[in-house]
Amino acid sequence: MQPKEYVLIIVRNIQNRVDNDFHHALRQAGYRVEIVPSGQDPVPLMQAHPPVAACFQFDYPDFEGLASLRETKTAMPSVPLLMITQAHSESLAVWAFRARVWDYFVQPIDIPRLMEVAAKLYRLHLPQKSRPPRHDAAQIRNQIPPEARTHCSTLLDDQALLQRIVSFTDQNLHRKIAQSEVANLCTMSCFQLSRFFKRVTGVTFQGYLLHRRINEAMRLLANPKVSITDVCFTVGFGDLSYFTRTFQRYVGMPPSRFRLEATELASTRQSAQISSVPTALPSVLDPVEGPYP
Repeated sequence: MQPKEYVLIIVRNIQNRVDNDFHHALRQAGYRVEIVPSGQDPVPLMQAHPPVAACFQFDYPDFEGLASLRETKTAMPSVPLLMITQAHSESLAVWAFRARVWDYFVQPIDIPRLMEVAAKLYRLHLPQKSRPPRHDAAQIRNQIPPEARTHCSTLLDDQALLQRIVSFTDQNLHRKIAQSEVANLCTMSCFQLSRFFKRVTGVTFQGYLLHRRINEAMRLLANPKVSITDVCFTVGFGDLSYFTRTFQRYVGMPPSRFRLEATELASTRQSAQISSVPTALPSVLDPVEGPYP
């Protein structure tokens, strides 16, 4: 990884305390980490040197902080944004999804998953830095959730129902999921379910389902021990050729190439970690190269 490949941390905490565990993990993985403190506009730095990703770090998201995230995405649509928050609610997660946040993390952070996301974004960033990431999302009206104004979490009935749908989808991702089945689960008609899901999330249920299948396929393909055919059926595609065409349309490459690049990246990082461990005490004439700061 070149030293100029960096991840930007944009701190928008209400309190002064900043959790640095994931900062350290990113540095250990070879990324250069730059921090933009509260009150400072990150856009000029991002325009001068676009990062691999920009992480908005919140403790308790407020109106000003979320407005800053939305303005940054408008100014820099090609830079993937990650949202990391201590306070969490379903409405906040839906707001982030509709604001075109690439991924959403709740503290304490799942560091291995964060590293997987960072590796994926680095791979997309490296070949064509000027190309916006493929992250299709409808341009929709997206109001900042009420709890961001009052600093408290409120679980609305709509969000509880949405969570029920999302949980059912995740548990049954391996098989065909009929919209009528989900509608019956929610005691709705298919038409009512379609209207509800589009109103709450801004995307159709079928669009969300396909997005989840592709994301899970990308995660599984990073494991070279799982065959592409097994990945196809595990994420609910019943036909390998259809899976390959759909994957290429959404990701920009076939599953075989995605796996090859993911495996090469993992192998390169593993080799770098092994080579960084000295086999003997280093001498003055043999300096040990350390990871990038």
